[in-house]
Amino acid sequence: MNINRLIYPGFWFGKSSREEALKLARQGVGGFCIYNGTSGEVKDLIEELRANAPHQLLICCDYEYGLGRWHKDMPLLASNISIGATDREDLAYKKGYITAIQARALGVDWVFAPVVDLAQEPNNPIVNTRSFGADPQKVARLARSFMIGLEDGGCLNTLKHFPGHGSTTIDSHLAMPVLQKDFKLLEEEDLLPYRQLITRADSIMVGHLNIPALDKKLPASFSPNVIQNYLRQKMHYKGLIITDALVMKAIGPLDPLDAFKAGADILLCPSEPLLLIETLQKVAKEHPLRAQEALSQQEKLISKLATLIPIPCKTDTPAKQLNTDIATSCLVQKGSFNINKGESVYYFEAETYPDTNWRAKTFLAELKSKGVFVEPYTEEIKNKKIVIATYSNYAAFSGQINFTKEQKKLIQKAINNNKENILISYGSPFVDKDLKNLASFIMAGSAGAEFEKATAEIILGKLQAKGKMPF
Repeated sequence: MNINRLIYPGFWFGKSSREEALKLARQGVGGFCIYNGTSGEVKDLIEELRANAPHQLLICCDYEYGLGRWHKDMPLLASNISIGATDREDLAYKKGYITAIQARALGVDWVFAPVVDLAQEPNNPIVNTRSFGADPQKVARLARSFMIGLEDGGCLNTLKHFPGHGSTTIDSHLAMPVLQKDFKLLEEEDLLPYRQLITRADSIMVGHLNIPALDKKLPASFSPNVIQNYLRQKMHYKGLIITDALVMKAIGPLDPLDAFKAGADILLCPSEPLLLIETLQKVAKEHPLRAQEALSQQEKLISKLATLIPIPCKTDTPAKQLNTDIATSCLVQKGSFNINKGESVYYFEAETYPDTNWRAKTFLAELKSKGVFVEPYTEEIKNKKIVIATYSNYAAFSGQINFTKEQKKLIQKAINNNKENILISYGSPFVDKDLKNLASFIMAGSAGAEFEKATAEIILGKLQAKGKMPF
């Protein structure tokens, strides 16, 4: 019984030691979760890790936005919030399918998605565009289609972050979130997607958050009451349970071995995997049934993977077409704003003002190609047409979402001085909250050329916004 298989180290290109990773592979860890690098680098690393492992490795990645979120030479797919705005199951399916075929082409078996957290809290710094929306029924429906797409494309799935991170306001990468929801509301909202999808789940990731209604003291990922009493016994979940990344600061001084004792089958991304190997051996001998149960869950996944046939993927054209289909279906517009040939607009991007090395190059090129003059906005501008773009989005370890006080002050001044104004969000759908006198707001929810082109076409009168706010 190689108990080391319960450990899944993280590997970060540019940070992690390749020699240490190969040593861990030789010592028999169960798999790796890989971050960053190019697709070629990832593929080469996976092949080398597998050549050094005494058994079959399972390779995992957080491909919530397709492979482009972590590998810059791969396509970035639309966010879940954009798919939620379309409310189209076929697009959720295609996202899962394309993600899977591209992942398997690199050697990745297991995708840590879909996120089924609810977009209920505008100030949540870590869910936001990762969610399909606030309605648990919609989230469950779209997540199911995504899961079917993953399976058809040849990958294992993960529901996360159990019991639900959506209503928190703290980034668990930085500190412990506490979700103060009563048990009845928790079951009606956050837990509903899990109940509806539990038989389809290859694995469930338990989050580092404390929910007093389930456990007054421990985070869910370390709680026997949450994992064993509730998820296993009450919800009758039979599959594999994995912790969220153990490098996250929310767990503080807690010992990863206590997550294993509580019922986690895999310890993901521990900060010191070599040291954990030494201590896990002893604890496993003290808890032989728990160890055997965890190992058997991993064997079930390997058996399931053997039935999934990788689909050849030689082009990113399907990804571009998917993004185009989502972009032309998801955009939500509040208010009106139009620009005609020969007119001027004054433009800035909220996160980088006054820098004019603008990110939205496709958007601006589309305007210019139609005869619109784009000028840099300055704070002296008054009574003009202004366009404000934002890429505000979640970022692990930042604790920040939407606008800073300084950004909000800048934007509010621009709006107050220029009645013909529009704010376009290629990220968070909540950035317009608390802004006064905003004439128009377009929510795209995703970055990329397809979304920039579609937003330009809306203000040029060439496209109609078809989406609905998913909350």
